[in-house]
Amino acid sequence: MSVFSGPRPAPAVPPVPRAYVLYLRNRLLEAEAGLTAMTDKYERTKARFDRCYARQGITPDVDIVNYINAKAMNPELKFWYAKVEHFQREVTAYGVALTGLAAANRMLDSDGHRVPAERQGVRNARRGVNRAG
Repeated sequence: MSVFSGPRPAPAVPPVPRAYVLYLRNRLLEAEAGLTAMTDKYERTKARFDRCYARQGITPDVDIVNYINAKAMNPELKFWYAKVEHFQREVTAYGVALTGLAAANRMLDSDGHRVPAERQGVRNARRGVNRAG
């Protein structure tokens, strides 16, 4: 006689509050908007930097060493690039959290049991969101 009589039901998982999912989604959208804005500011600042140094004959094609040194010494470029990196990390964090919650919801039904493979549809809660790349 076997000790195990059959598959054990999965433990009940408390549902994730809808307000939390909405909070994460809103933060993700804010982070994506921030990333787009900071990327635009960085690109404008870098274009201005490139024009200024090109007038002095310092370009990546002509004098890469001085170009890299000047770029490294420019506090404005460092500032805007740090902002871009900050929003990239936020987009990643909120996106991963939402993706994890969506995956967990697909795997489990409301009773805490696995959803059969035929009922698992591919759903993307962020469909239609324009993400900066």
